[in-house]
Amino acid sequence: MKNFIYIKLLFVFIIAISIGACKKDLGNYTYKELNKLDTIADLPKEIIAVYGKQLKIEPKVKFTLDPNFDESKYTYEWYYMGPNGLGGTKLHTIAKTKNLDVTTSIVAGSYSAYYAVTDKASGVKYRTSFTLKVVNEINEGWIMMCDVNGKAQVDMLSLNTSGNFDVVHDLLKTVGSELQLEGKPVMTYTHNTGLLIGPDAISYGLYFGTDKGTTKVDPNTFKWTPTMTLNYEMFGAIPPGFYATAMQQRGSNSAYMIGAGNVYYYNRPQNTYFSAPLNYINAEQKAFEVEPYIAGYIFASSTSHAIFYDKTNKRFVKHSGEASTCVTLPDPTGDAKKFSFTTGMDLVFMKWISFNGGEVFAVLKEPGGSRKFLARFNSANLVQSYYDEITGTEIANAEKFAFSPDLGYIFYNVGGKVYEYDMVYKTSKLMINSETKKISYLKFYDFKSTGKYTGSNKLMVGTYDTAKPEGTNGGLDIYTVPPVNGDLVLDKSYSGFGKIIDLTYRER
Repeated sequence: MKNFIYIKLLFVFIIAISIGACKKDLGNYTYKELNKLDTIADLPKEIIAVYGKQLKIEPKVKFTLDPNFDESKYTYEWYYMGPNGLGGTKLHTIAKTKNLDVTTSIVAGSYSAYYAVTDKASGVKYRTSFTLKVVNEINEGWIMMCDVNGKAQVDMLSLNTSGNFDVVHDLLKTVGSELQLEGKPVMTYTHNTGLLIGPDAISYGLYFGTDKGTTKVDPNTFKWTPTMTLNYEMFGAIPPGFYATAMQQRGSNSAYMIGAGNVYYYNRPQNTYFSAPLNYINAEQKAFEVEPYIAGYIFASSTSHAIFYDKTNKRFVKHSGEASTCVTLPDPTGDAKKFSFTTGMDLVFMKWISFNGGEVFAVLKEPGGSRKFLARFNSANLVQSYYDEITGTEIANAEKFAFSPDLGYIFYNVGGKVYEYDMVYKTSKLMINSETKKISYLKFYDFKSTGKYTGSNKLMVGTYDTAKPEGTNGGLDIYTVPPVNGDLVLDKSYSGFGKIIDLTYRER
């Protein structure tokens, strides 16, 4: 009992001392009002930025103890939450200035973004949030598969809102695509595929091909996943190291594709996918190798067909409808025969054009020789209309060919010179003569939506200047071809990108 009384007295003594100490401490602290963030004006809750364009934001900041706002008393930061490249997210700093004035280089998407202001005196940081939406105007225009120091690079002439074209260097890198091309450039192509099988749910094919493989990307964002490679659109055995050398739409949601000497057919409405090669003749029970050219009527699926060239047996063959193989072409008889469809010659170039109601134009060469011949025939009824030697200037050294779809002129180049050959008069005319530039591309481009886009009769000439730096030494000139062998009329000229190997137009 005595011990309990001692403990109780001790407890009362401690409390009394504590109360005295508290009384003594009153008034020992000086309290100062904190400079707090009052308002941030002119900073919307949602900001829309255009990829590749300037983004300017000038917020008005006000602090409680700094009514005139001295910018030097604070630090600033603009940042957003975005992918870290490893499947997660992290904060990315955009700028460390009061006002934001940057070229938008963030991949298109919607992001949680922040603006932070820190009072240097107190060290207190104030943060406000907003939504940053980045949109990509790079969605229509000429997509070019270019050669830069022997490697593939995709450049683009992007149609802007004013109707002009802006040069976009290294498109895939610019838009932050996951696709990194390897190898030398081969081809690029676009067409309506219909909904493809697989996890990507893509209905429009935008294909890029090198000698290391062929793949498509998302046609709107240019994003890429490994399941977008062409192998995922093919059934059955795929040759090792396979890549496409040519593709061409046939009617609606169908297409031909050539690779490794084989030709394949795809038709989404019929659920037919690239599988068994078509380059086989049932009557002979033999397969053959095809040249990388597709020529045929492509505008209606019900009557569509294509002409291919059998490299093995040096002859023209045909595929029609939904057939699983090709057939040989019977030679006309009597005066209707101008040449044998089994030519015994090497194919140099071939294309179906609308001239004379629609014909296949083919340039053939003597095996082991330099003489070249032009063969023309109707791909539907196989009526032959022309066969003769091409006697144009420097024709033995011709590098690339193009056929005027409305006038039937033959264009070919030798170095930096382009000739127009008239098959009726057997005359050639020098149309372009450049001593400093060489030619890497020569074609008349076929638009798919011919009701919206015109210009399939324009000659497209891709050039490059060997004296200029790689990657910016390429150019594209677009010409109108007048009748009666008139001089070419330059419509448009673009430069400042890589050496064009192939191009396609991203239609909308």
